Amino acid sequence: ERFIPQDGHIKLSVEGRSIDLRVSCCPTVFGESVVMRILDKGSLVLDVEQLGMSEVDQKKFDDVIHRPHGIFLVTGPTGSGKTTTLYTALTRIFTPKLKIITVEDPVEYQLQGICQIQVNPKRGLNFAEGLRSIVRQDPDVIMVGEIRDKETAEIAIRAALTGHLVFSTLHTNSAAGAIPRLTDMGVDPFLVSSSVNGILAQRLVRKICKQCRQEHEPTSEEKVLAKWQHIDDVKSYRGAGCEKCGGTGYRGRVGVFEFIVVTDEIRQIILEKPSASRIAKSAKVTTFREDGWEKVKKGISTIEEVLRVSEED
Repeated sequence: ERFIPQDGHIKLSVEGRSIDLRVSCCPTVFGESVVMRILDKGSLVLDVEQLGMSEVDQKKFDDVIHRPHGIFLVTGPTGSGKTTTLYTALTRIFTPKLKIITVEDPVEYQLQGICQIQVNPKRGLNFAEGLRSIVRQDPDVIMVGEIRDKETAEIAIRAALTGHLVFSTLHTNSAAGAIPRLTDMGVDPFLVSSSVNGILAQRLVRKICKQCRQEHEPTSEEKVLAKWQHIDDVKSYRGAGCEKCGGTGYRGRVGVFEFIVVTDEIRQIILEKPSASRIAKSAKVTTFREDGWEKVKKGISTIEEVLRVSEED
């Protein structure tokens, strides 16, 4: 079939490693457009330090994911590493005594000791139905691949309010934007205020190749940011391009983050249905650009990469 959009997957064995290809085909006037996503379990590193969080954010992360109940949300666009972050959280808290169940679309990687359910819309198994069935399985921790609608949001929130720890994702442009998104879905602000413990927003930037990294004269953008942060001497790094990075100067990716831990003050503000900017200001959020700038100073990424994924009002 070549005339309708299709999704599927291919399993391959490459040098003894199991590789899963997620394939999406779409007909165009010039022929089929094909996108393949490569899932290599052997390359998956579920280590919070490898995600690229600062020490401050790592402490927030550990605090939120080890709470006995409530919701932890990870937000960002498609392909920003949200699932990897949630998998990292699950493996970090996992013990044989904890019953952890997930409902995902699709199950990207199989996690040892964790019950994973894949949605099947053709048979009526969506996120909401999957979540309803999970709650009846007496779990300690629940992961919902994505909150897409009011029904799923309310089931997740009620699970959090009845003693479960719930992890999920949303598509928002910022950490603070997750709160208005939930209330815009029709969820009561009181339920949001009572249940959400923390929100992590993330983007991925390319890392400078370590094999060909060189110090360069700072760009005008770097000089402006350095002056803004009262830094007199700023160093700039670039990848010259080599065989290891295919001549691009970049190899691998790392996250830049915004993190909000919902305090009593923030909970009170949420009841007033505030804007995202008010929440961010009250939470004193470190923005994507500020977090990314720290990675630029350390020679991990470039200012162009940080500006590509960040927004400033």
